Amino acid sequence: MYFQLTGTQVRLLGSMHLFPATSRRTPPWVAEAYDWADALVFESDPATILPFLKADAHPDAAQLRPLMRDEAWTQLRALWPTDGLLAPLETLRPWAALIVAPTLLQQVVEGVEPRMLRSALAQAKPYRYLESARDVAVALESIPLEAIAAALDILMADRGEPQRTLERMHAAWLEGDLHAIQQIAVEAPMFNLAGIRQAILDVRNRAWAARLSELLEVRERTLVVVGALHLCGPGNLPDCLARPVQAVF
Repeated sequence: MYFQLTGTQVRLLGSMHLFPATSRRTPPWVAEAYDWADALVFESDPATILPFLKADAHPDAAQLRPLMRDEAWTQLRALWPTDGLLAPLETLRPWAALIVAPTLLQQVVEGVEPRMLRSALAQAKPYRYLESARDVAVALESIPLEAIAAALDILMADRGEPQRTLERMHAAWLEGDLHAIQQIAVEAPMFNLAGIRQAILDVRNRAWAARLSELLEVRERTLVVVGALHLCGPGNLPDCLARPVQAVF
């Protein structure tokens, strides 16, 4: 969950972006990693993705309607906020509906990155991002409509699954158990659909590895903070970097 890239001043930390509201614990190695670092690298700035959620001239979420079960579409629309940046559902890009929908069924509090970012701002610790919001949008745009519709069908059929999975992931993360996290992901229906894991994890891991290669010669101690799922399973970030790593924890 916390690795040193051998022969460099770069470490990788597997994070959780959100915690279940019932368990806000953070393991001690997260604070240790932050204190070790002179500089931080995060995935992307969440606030900047908001303008990309709306479809504009792109295919919109209404195109999912004929691909989903009638009952599932009705449930999804009833679940969706009626005002604010995410409303109405039909104006969003399909991948935005896929990413947002599980969070509407979860009770959560902020995870690792917002806490670290506040500390970094307070202490003037430098930070940067691995990707832009446009990079994220381009990757997620590659998910087939059929896969998005199937995932939302499954989600509406078991609306308790996102919270259960989050709580299991958090428990495994607290133990630093990457194998358990990978197993939980394998059991999650969404990650077994063609194109979803590839877009969310694999494509981005390869792009990040190319960008991180530029940091491997830096002298300042640099902590790269990414979601824990990026550190396990086929095509994980350490494998894409093709460098030996040593577990710090």
